Amino acid sequence: MSLYLGIDIGGTNTELGIVDDEGQIVASQTFLTKQNGSLFADYVEALSQQIAQMIANSGLTDQVVGIGIGAPNANYFSGCIEEAVNLPWAGISPIVAELSARTGLPVVLDNDANASALGEHSYGVARGLDHFVEITLGTGVGSGIYADGRLIRGYQGKAGELGHLAVGEPHQLCGCGRYGCLEASVAAPAVARRAVSLKKLCLEQGMWSELCDIPDEELTSKTVAEVALATGDSLARQVFEETGEILGRALAQFACFSAPQAFVLFGGVARCGDLLLQPVRKAFDESLLHIYKGSIQILLSSLPKGQAAVLGAASLARERNL
Repeated sequence: MSLYLGIDIGGTNTELGIVDDEGQIVASQTFLTKQNGSLFADYVEALSQQIAQMIANSGLTDQVVGIGIGAPNANYFSGCIEEAVNLPWAGISPIVAELSARTGLPVVLDNDANASALGEHSYGVARGLDHFVEITLGTGVGSGIYADGRLIRGYQGKAGELGHLAVGEPHQLCGCGRYGCLEASVAAPAVARRAVSLKKLCLEQGMWSELCDIPDEELTSKTVAEVALATGDSLARQVFEETGEILGRALAQFACFSAPQAFVLFGGVARCGDLLLQPVRKAFDESLLHIYKGSIQILLSSLPKGQAAVLGAASLARERNL
């Protein structure tokens, strides 16, 4: 039996998984993407060590035949990560060539959202769908566009940067250097910023919220969601209502160019479930062009944390017959 190693490189964590033919992750490992400084060479060396360790510990050395990688700003055609603003190193990073040289295994690379879309199509809620858009909500915002039964990569492999369309708050500066990108309004750092801002306003007005007891530096999308779900705190819920409204309006705009059967939300910000999904659906329905009414679903990924991108990356390697 041939096994494939799927790797999801995120702005915070790097997830690894060895995947079998049935889509089961038989071994997995996680490490911090930024723990080894800002040099790409240091990261590749650390990743190579993690791979070697995981394969050795699994006892599956002879069965792993290829590696697939999903990463921000990854170019399927060049095998490089190119100017990824949410990763700690800059420039053009030839990760396919470097990792293949270190591991002795064939390697294929694609955008992380494309990898998530592949995983969702093969094993998740998008199974059987020929037209859908995977929206990844984490440190950044990515998108994998599936149309007519295949991924859309575009010229030079750079299609699908929906997180950098100017459909967010116009005054918010994005990590890419422009204002108004969706990413700057709905990614995890934006949720944290919104929580801090609303908390400050609450205190100025002499009001109180559960969020007021949490230091600003500890307010993350995860902690705000935990407060909202555990206590029903109105301010914590407002953070996600505002986030969901912006995202829902943006998805309504995206529908006009792709006419998908569904949008699938994946990533850390989406794990709060209905807390985000309800305001997204409401804003989406209110903003959607009438010809699309009732024909597009908004779904949450059915794959556990980290698995969509890992499974998709492994599927990418399998499809390339590595």
